[in-house]
Amino acid sequence: MGDKILVAYFSAETGRTRKAAEGIAKLTGGDIFEIKPVEEYTKSDINWKNPFSRCNKEKIGKKDVPVSGKIENFGSL
Repeated sequence: MGDKILVAYFSAETGRTRKAAEGIAKLTGGDIFEIKPVEEYTKSDINWKNPFSRCNKEKIGKKDVPVSGKIENFGSL
């Protein structure tokens, strides 16, 4: 049985990360999974230049971000 490849990615804005993940998945024959937060990010949420933005509060507070979706049977793959 061969190794299985999963390309999991998170992209908050531009889509460049999604395109890169799709390219990696295509090259490796892997499956692709987008990590999506339960509460979508707005432009102001991801403004890293603002010390009070959501992304900075999460980073500084070392908060886990709840995500939606899951990969079925991930533990048995």
